[in-house]
Amino acid sequence: MAPTWEQIRGSNYGTMGRSVSGIVHRPEGTWQRVIHLPEATWRYEDESGQPTFLENPSASWSRDSDGTMIHTDKSDGTMFVAVGGGSPAALLRAYDAFPPRPGRGFDEQRFVEPSEPRPVSVRGRDGWEVTGTDQFSNEPVTYVFDAELGVALRWQQGQESLELEKPVLDGEFESALFEWDGPARSIEDEIARMQREEKEKERAIADIPQAVPTWLPTTINARSTSGNPRTGELTLSIHGQSPQFNLRRWVTAIGETSLEWPNDSTPERFRRSIGVWTYEIRSYQEMGPDDCARIVESIVAVDPPARDAEEIAAELAAEESDRQEAEVLATLGTGRSLRDHLMSESLSIRTDFSDDVAWRDTAVAAMAPVPQGDDTEFAAYLTCIDNRENDGMTVDGLLDAIGEPPPYYAFLVDAETMSNPEKPIICVHTGPDEPERPRGRTFRVVPSEMSSVENNLSIANMDFEDFANSADDDGVFRGFR
Repeated sequence: MAPTWEQIRGSNYGTMGRSVSGIVHRPEGTWQRVIHLPEATWRYEDESGQPTFLENPSASWSRDSDGTMIHTDKSDGTMFVAVGGGSPAALLRAYDAFPPRPGRGFDEQRFVEPSEPRPVSVRGRDGWEVTGTDQFSNEPVTYVFDAELGVALRWQQGQESLELEKPVLDGEFESALFEWDGPARSIEDEIARMQREEKEKERAIADIPQAVPTWLPTTINARSTSGNPRTGELTLSIHGQSPQFNLRRWVTAIGETSLEWPNDSTPERFRRSIGVWTYEIRSYQEMGPDDCARIVESIVAVDPPARDAEEIAAELAAEESDRQEAEVLATLGTGRSLRDHLMSESLSIRTDFSDDVAWRDTAVAAMAPVPQGDDTEFAAYLTCIDNRENDGMTVDGLLDAIGEPPPYYAFLVDAETMSNPEKPIICVHTGPDEPERPRGRTFRVVPSEMSSVENNLSIANMDFEDFANSADDDGVFRGFR
């Protein structure tokens, strides 16, 4: 018999004031170990065990993109990590969304209108799923609560989601885990650096000649303020209103660069090339093509950069190529040790080292976004391991290396993958031995179908045997037919 929402909520209340830790997974395939000691003590660790965020009642440290810790002294009123926005607190402090004590204003019950609980499983643990409404955003939000411990195992709102693996309550942790004694810079220095960079950017932009329209569509708004009906005398308050829009331009021969905020989220309304320039209008407001055309045609053009357009375009192309190459190299996992990543999701392990180019091409193809025909793309989020210590690894060797699950599945790129024109990758069930899916059962998957397999297995939306049973006679999964 399913428990009531009140019983599940009470079980989650039972985690208040207790230490809780576990592995927090995100939908893109990344994970971090998180430790929380109420009320305001946190530690996030990356896959190598290094801290990326630390917080205690008096200070916090967060790792910057350059690897340096940013230190912040906390005032007495500083709050702990906020629930929402994809923070692990949405799991480990789920009770903040439905606090037991009234009188805290509008947010005293952020999670409202809960559904009837239903049984589900999250990463091998039984739980109860409840869907309600987030009063802050008026959007649906779903929790899954561990049937034994009461801690939240899953949180999902829109496209954001988090899952908790291996939850532990009442663990004992040394206070030194929540402090940092290594190199750090203060938040004040970080803010000053960001301000300097912003001012440098503003100065550089200020030196670029503006191309300003000389005509805008205007709606005339008139409001009567005084008058005499007998004589017809009248005073009007009049103002003109034009649409708010962003006007972009680039040298057509150089080409359009990637969109940045806020243009990346602002609808495109119009674009036209005139002379050496291409102009584009983006706006949240509806703007007719005739008005847009007249705006663009009224622009007083400026001279393009003095340098040759082809030379600039070649430089930009080379920089983009270098950026893409760096991204590829970062995903290949060169030198990674399997031992350090056994908790990672969607492992893809290279076991044949006869052809570096074939390995690279296979890994890139397996992680390439796959268009879905409705302006969306699916991609496999793989943790690649490229280390010669795995040369010749078999399925049995993989199972021995993993030991007890998780992970519940993994991928092997072996000699058959490298030599076969289709590059079929082995998918291995590494979870518990069960009648329908014996441990070590395999099928192969072509790279173009890797996103379907990985996406569904990573969130347990489909079972291993759903794909294995749908493989062709040669044991290769090429999609559902």
